[in-house]
Amino acid sequence: MIMVNTLLIISLILGFARQFVQPGHASFLTIFSLLYPYIVIALTVSMILLIILRSRWFWISCLSLVLTSGNTIRQIGFHVHPELPKDSSVYTLTSLNIKNNFRHNQQDQSRAFIEMFSTKKPTFLLLQEISGNQISNVSRLLQYPYTSHDNQPKLKGFLGIFSQHPLTNVRAIENREGRVIAIFADVSLPEGVFRLFNLHLHTNAVTVRAGNFSAESFSRKEGLREFNAMLKSYSDNASLRMDEIELIERQVIQSPYPVILAGDANDTPYSPVYRKLRGSRQNAFVKGGLGFAQTYNGLFIPLKIDHVFLDESFEIYNTVIEKIGFSDHNPITTSFRFQN
Repeated sequence: MIMVNTLLIISLILGFARQFVQPGHASFLTIFSLLYPYIVIALTVSMILLIILRSRWFWISCLSLVLTSGNTIRQIGFHVHPELPKDSSVYTLTSLNIKNNFRHNQQDQSRAFIEMFSTKKPTFLLLQEISGNQISNVSRLLQYPYTSHDNQPKLKGFLGIFSQHPLTNVRAIENREGRVIAIFADVSLPEGVFRLFNLHLHTNAVTVRAGNFSAESFSRKEGLREFNAMLKSYSDNASLRMDEIELIERQVIQSPYPVILAGDANDTPYSPVYRKLRGSRQNAFVKGGLGFAQTYNGLFIPLKIDHVFLDESFEIYNTVIEKIGFSDHNPITTSFRFQN
């Protein structure tokens, strides 16, 4: 039991360390980062068993969990959701990757999407992997008066912003290959103006390739080599995401207004990509999340790769991640008040 507990502590430390190691180095740490929530849960169970067995070793587990708790709350929330004030100054924002323009499991999922969001329409809706035609359809069916693509015939990319409030200065940000990685707009509220970013960073390669692995494949050398290649690819692609964040951050720095960043970052809360993207901003889930967060449905690994970050000008009430079946992502919704 003590040996198992020791292995779990080492795994926890390696997963914690991943965020401080630059992409392209020590790619083996990625597996500990991806499995980090499971390691936390297993170590907690191990600690309880050691307490039952009256072993003094339990305090080492307890100390490890306490010292790394800042990581843990990025995916396991402990906030009891308060009742929202019933006034117009509280806004909601939802971010969702709709999977290949609503083509999930080789079926058109747009009807299921419309049915869900017609009953719980957020103030701001940020969608990734959506075409210009679908942006028009969603705007019409959900009756959003403003979108990022209004009078923007040259706006490229599969990103859309839908708003109940006026949008101005809509612009796209492209990476060095010419792919649109983010769009942003200035949002006018009665309390003032803020800049809203919808982003979709470079793929992590795990969500695409991990479905090819099975228990049998790990028993063969070829399978292990392919698994190692996948981890290395994840680390290499993280370098591309870091470069993309630098391009986005240039626009953030130039913003004369408070900023909200939201979207599909394609990386976990235990990565250098996450640390760089968050910066000094508030993590909406850390501030108002409850329960176990999983925004990607495609794997047995509980990935949280969609995030919402807000400047200190915003007061966060709660953040909810709902399980859906019409995309390989789950929507993340946060409610907030603007205190400009």
